Amino acid sequence: MKNVSAVIVVKNYPVHLLKVIDSINDLAKEIIIVDIGMDNRLRDELKKNQIVKIVAIKNDVPYVELIRDKTKDFAQSDYVFFIDPDEVVPPGLKTVIHSNLDSYDYFIIPRKNIIFGRWIKHSRWWPDYQIRLFKKDKVTWPKIIHRQPKVAGNGYMVEAREELALLHHNYQNIDEYLSKFRRYAKYEAKEIFDSKMILTFSNAIRKALNEFISRYFAAEGYKDGSQGLVLAFLQMFYYLIVYFYYLEMKKFKIEGEVKEEEFFRKGLKETLYWKKKKNLWEKILNKIL
Repeated sequence: MKNVSAVIVVKNYPVHLLKVIDSINDLAKEIIIVDIGMDNRLRDELKKNQIVKIVAIKNDVPYVELIRDKTKDFAQSDYVFFIDPDEVVPPGLKTVIHSNLDSYDYFIIPRKNIIFGRWIKHSRWWPDYQIRLFKKDKVTWPKIIHRQPKVAGNGYMVEAREELALLHHNYQNIDEYLSKFRRYAKYEAKEIFDSKMILTFSNAIRKALNEFISRYFAAEGYKDGSQGLVLAFLQMFYYLIVYFYYLEMKKFKIEGEVKEEEFFRKGLKETLYWKKKKNLWEKILNKIL
């Protein structure tokens, strides 16, 4: 008997959702659609599928981590498979799961991200491991955006091969990226503000430059073509926007001085950090910075 409940959180009308459901039909005992504002046409269509169970959450859910842990309670099976509505489960991954399910408490699964029409093989987007399949009592999800869960027990890391990876139809275009970008940045800034932590301009610059240099150069994002370049810049801007939202929440009261040389000093430090081979002068300079 199947011992897996698939849980998919759905808003609006995700274009890949029906493919996602088809890809999990032969693995899941039940498919639970968590409705956080689903299109009525899609809801009517899903009701025709006997294996699908729809659970509505009326509260506003700006990002899925807020309800990840709660959605485990909707599942009847011992194992829960969290799937996003744009992630297709390939046959090879299902074979691995069938063969190992009873021996492990959680599975760490690679994702193949399709962004702006291209599989992003570098730029720190591969293998993009995610903990998605697990025993209900072995995983706890924090209510913090973009955080991995706390796990217990024995884990199985699925090999990073294309045929075993979740096919993630990620950002289709820049508009979609920017729509999520703004929402995520605003809530991340609010988490920092509410926690009374101090975010300085210097730290924001360091994080931003780290994103660009680590993704585009150290992680060979240039091999992902123009998409890799665009993604590296967008990821860099993200941390600056987080800082600007945070600054707005503080009524634009800046913590610490803003110095133009921070751009150059932090940029040089991050470049030296990610450079694989450093000469003696670069090693000394890295220590000084």
